[in-house]
Amino acid sequence: MVGAARRKKIAILGGGVGAMAAACSLTERPNWQDDFEVTVYQLGWRLGGKGASGRNLNSGARIEEHGLHIWLGFYHNAFGLIRRCYDDLARPEGGPLATWQDAFKPHSFIVLEEKVQDDWVHFPVEFATNDREPGEAVEPPTVWGFVLEILERMRDHFEHSPFADREGKVEVETSLAVADKPRWWDRLSTRFDADFETLVGGAAHRFLDRAVRLARSLHADVSLHSAEEHHALLWLLDRFHDWMSLSIEPLVAPDEGARRLFVFLDMGHATVRGLIRDGVIHEGFDAMDGEDYRDWFRRHGANELTMASPWMWAFNDLAFAFRDGSTNQPDAAAGTTLRACLRMVFDYRGAFMWKMQAGMGDTIFAPMYELLKRRGVKFHFFHRVTGLHPADDGTSIDRISMSRQVTLKHGEYDPLVPILGLPCWPSEPLYDQIVEGEALRQEQINLESSWTHWQDVEPITLRRGVDFDDVVLGISLGALPTICTELIALKQAWQQMVDNVKTVRTQAFQLWLKPRLAELGWALASPIMTTYVEPHDTWADMSHLLEREIWEGGVQPGNVAYFCGPLEDSEEPPLFSDRAFPARINAQVRDHMINWIEQHIGYLWPDATHADHGGLLWDLLVDPQEREGRERFSAQYWRANIDPSERYVLSTAGSTRYRLRSDQSGFTNLYLAGDWTRNGLNAGCVEAAVMSGMQASRAICGSPAQIIGEEDRIEQ
Repeated sequence: MVGAARRKKIAILGGGVGAMAAACSLTERPNWQDDFEVTVYQLGWRLGGKGASGRNLNSGARIEEHGLHIWLGFYHNAFGLIRRCYDDLARPEGGPLATWQDAFKPHSFIVLEEKVQDDWVHFPVEFATNDREPGEAVEPPTVWGFVLEILERMRDHFEHSPFADREGKVEVETSLAVADKPRWWDRLSTRFDADFETLVGGAAHRFLDRAVRLARSLHADVSLHSAEEHHALLWLLDRFHDWMSLSIEPLVAPDEGARRLFVFLDMGHATVRGLIRDGVIHEGFDAMDGEDYRDWFRRHGANELTMASPWMWAFNDLAFAFRDGSTNQPDAAAGTTLRACLRMVFDYRGAFMWKMQAGMGDTIFAPMYELLKRRGVKFHFFHRVTGLHPADDGTSIDRISMSRQVTLKHGEYDPLVPILGLPCWPSEPLYDQIVEGEALRQEQINLESSWTHWQDVEPITLRRGVDFDDVVLGISLGALPTICTELIALKQAWQQMVDNVKTVRTQAFQLWLKPRLAELGWALASPIMTTYVEPHDTWADMSHLLEREIWEGGVQPGNVAYFCGPLEDSEEPPLFSDRAFPARINAQVRDHMINWIEQHIGYLWPDATHADHGGLLWDLLVDPQEREGRERFSAQYWRANIDPSERYVLSTAGSTRYRLRSDQSGFTNLYLAGDWTRNGLNAGCVEAAVMSGMQASRAICGSPAQIIGEEDRIEQ
């Protein structure tokens, strides 16, 4: 009797978004257990990677994040994955976060902070909602489709502005004369219904409407466009831009509305010109990635008002896009940036942003863990990967070196704790399940730190054909120079990737305050705010999370605020043998955060600050120990993300071509998962990591067949 074929063993290294997306995708394949065994190896006590969060069981069961995590409405694959996860998990009706709709709520209000001369000014933006659902399996627009969307939006904004007054209150003379009629006019003007003499003699801003009409008349397949048609479109758009520079730009200093309209239209003009003139509509956004997006905008005529505007800084702040963490060195690849921004603005589903209704660990990684366990995936926590080793012929991974960090009392770790009925990850290990638990607690050991002095209890070697057949490397890029030294030495593509795809440290803090948001003096709606004073340029009101926390003894916060930003690499990271490094950097970060709060929080919260110097009234912070003054900050939460695997992956100019695809490791049994791969989005975000994990699964088993947006669409 012939025995059943042995199931292929898949080892997934790491527990971040990319790794978990790979695990979920592999196990969504029908009858997957007939073919595979899947095992996840994870450092420390929790899943999540850069998206991990924990509940501080010693302080209100409060949520403590690595930073600020907000899902964007264009995260089609991520929402599709988490929706399927919640549907399959089928939590009891009426329980906490029973459905994905319970777990996510739409958020459409953002505030950009704008520096006008010496003063900060709020720039509120309310994005319209739509009736689409996040996670729809519908591809984003083509690149040409984005051009049409930009032109339509430009016309809409302009026609709803005072400058569209047909009485011509701001009409000015232009240098255009009847004799300047282009040669193509008689051939193409019927497309946009314009007589040259009438158009030239009328309101010059009508050239924008004619540009939109001409663009709409062109075929959806850009390969059928002629160079003359593109030339005519840009000629019309340039004539509108000439008029705008003469009629609107002179008014921007005293008129806030004029300034913001001018910047929006100028940015749209430069974008359309660049996408057409650089051939991006034919080749896709990667063709732009050799250039920083600021340089690209300048090259296509963006005004310096636009270059200094908060719109141009917003992506840098959103993606920590500063080389070496220095806010004096903004660096973001033009194609990756523009692709992400256009999808963000023109292809969101339901709402521009979506706020999770608990910590990311609670909302994303706990449901994934519970579902994967139910499906039969094995999890080995407290396993530190120390090296991947190729076979002698250099074609495959032969061995994986690890060390087991602790001894479990019962053989398997049970990682979750219930908080108000919701399964959550604690911010520390559950020591009562660990033989060495009391020593870990007493010595305050951080098992996620590379600089810990803790001695792991046992080295482990996984061997190909025995413990694994295929490997999914889901550990982030910053750790690869340490754990993949042999692969890097063997493969030039790996060396080029780690040399050219950069990472950055980040920092974050959370404040729990007694007053509610309005009582702090913030006069607008609950915001997600960015482009404020560096480095803590981004703030979100996360007070909706308070109902998921437990505060006792009469202590009840009215507000919780999350801040984050880049952390400058002022020096080379010290050797891991320098055990005091984390304490030193955390102390520095703490002092810098306090100074930033004292100097800059008054603009945001004027009713929460001293009248004489604008510093925060520290007694408004919730502190069960009732410490005095700035020492109340000690009761808050702050974090310096300095470990190699938690460094944020950048998309610097010229780096995209050095990224490796999930199936491009150069080793027959090694697949890559994470936002650091070449996944089609190529940006540091949840969506890119999910896409990469799905691509790793597809390379292994052929599923999933569809991954939304992994290629720029050129044709309909």
